[in-house]
Amino acid sequence: MTNVGTIGTSDITKTFLKACIASRAFKISHLYSRTAAKAQALIDEFFIPEATADDDLTKFLSAPDLDVVYVASPNSMHFAHVQAALEHGKSVIVEKPAFVTPAEYQAIDAILQQHPELHVIEGARHLYDANYLAASEKIRQFKEITGATLAYMKYSSRFDAFQAGQQPNIFSPKFAGGALYDLGVYLVYAAVDWFGMPLSCDYHATKADNGIDLHGLARLHYEQFDVALIFGKDQQSFLPSEVYSHRQTLWLDNLGTPARVRLYDSPAVYTDLSQHAAENPLYDEVSAISQMFTNREEDKFAHYWQLSGQVNQVLDQLRHSAGIVFESEQN
Repeated sequence: MTNVGTIGTSDITKTFLKACIASRAFKISHLYSRTAAKAQALIDEFFIPEATADDDLTKFLSAPDLDVVYVASPNSMHFAHVQAALEHGKSVIVEKPAFVTPAEYQAIDAILQQHPELHVIEGARHLYDANYLAASEKIRQFKEITGATLAYMKYSSRFDAFQAGQQPNIFSPKFAGGALYDLGVYLVYAAVDWFGMPLSCDYHATKADNGIDLHGLARLHYEQFDVALIFGKDQQSFLPSEVYSHRQTLWLDNLGTPARVRLYDSPAVYTDLSQHAAENPLYDEVSAISQMFTNREEDKFAHYWQLSGQVNQVLDQLRHSAGIVFESEQN
């Protein structure tokens, strides 16, 4: 079994640990946090007595019984943590967005070119979801795509604190936060996966005083159609996502965690394509990626790595079209 260690102690790390335990896909060997007590608290909470709590990053990455590192640190720290893991001979699963700029992606790609035994895969969880895959299969059967509207708008649990004057990472230009890089990335991933790279793109964002985008509307322009992306973190929406092929419409209730998928032939006639949805939103992802490592599925690693680079480019173009500048770019 492949041994995995985690960087970060946020809720997404807890969800990842639960998925590993439920699926038995990875053996959890090490947990890293800048405070060892936080890592130990997770070990105790999930009863993983065989795992080790570390607060020394070099010691953590040097562990001989560590094969894959799961990186769930703030967005702006992903690059440094991925680079350090690769330099210690560890493959990586990194939470979305994997990197902030194309330059970061290219630097990691250069390392991977020199070390083909190592892999980096971005944790775009919906790509492995059974309902997303059912939708993808049907979309690829369409004779012609005539457009799409993709939506994911969710009121953040940290927005009240942000309004009160605090600086949560997800609303901070220092940590590359904002709606596009937190929720919009799901929609960009789906669009690029389904339709390829757009000819052009732009993003009209509503921004906070610190320059971070709170919500907005993006457009991806293709040769014969456009894709509208609607996303945000300061308000709640229940809009579905739709892909159009003339009179037919592929409908998903929630692109981030899809539970229902339908193919409409008319307003009153549809085929239910829904699959069983795992209770843990990372279960399907963890299971699929584990198999990729176990079976050395090089073609899949290459596919997802290329897709990650394309998504990175589109995110960068959208961000700059909206005039969003992260702190690392200001220095």
